[in-house]
Amino acid sequence: MKNYNMKKNVVSVFVILVFVAMFSGCSEGLPSDFPKTLTNFTIELLYEKKPVEGASVSLISEDTNKRYLVTGFTASNGITSLETLINKFSKPGVPAGQYKVIISHVPKTSIELTQHEVMTLSNDVLEKREEEINKERAKLPHPIPENWNNLQTTPIKITVPKIGGKITIEITDQKTYEQ
Repeated sequence: MKNYNMKKNVVSVFVILVFVAMFSGCSEGLPSDFPKTLTNFTIELLYEKKPVEGASVSLISEDTNKRYLVTGFTASNGITSLETLINKFSKPGVPAGQYKVIISHVPKTSIELTQHEVMTLSNDVLEKREEEINKERAKLPHPIPENWNNLQTTPIKITVPKIGGKITIEITDQKTYEQ
């Protein structure tokens, strides 16, 4: 009987520890320096008043002691869903603070390769298709100024408030940006 009670107590303690871990945030396995508070913040990207789909948007903290990255891609409506990353850990949202913004975009053609094609076509055929795709891309507009895709040269600086929010970035042919 004693042995049964001991097993029952061990199981009870284990169950309690699992619940404590689940509700204390330990189960997420996030690094200790992961931002504690994330806010809902979006960026809308427009070119000639139209949404830019498929652009990569990255926010780099102006505080050099921060080692996280905030990133997302614009959807068909030109709006990002941003998430914060440290190593392999990520969560939706953005920590409040000052950021430099890096934006890049590779226009899609009507002849893009599918994942199946990449996996099954020979290297020779893939190289020819890539050449065709790159020729098509060269004909398409590249609305984002080149300097916006570089941490050292990007003119875009934003403040993410603690209450979250949204900003719209209107791309112009200029290499400057004004909020």
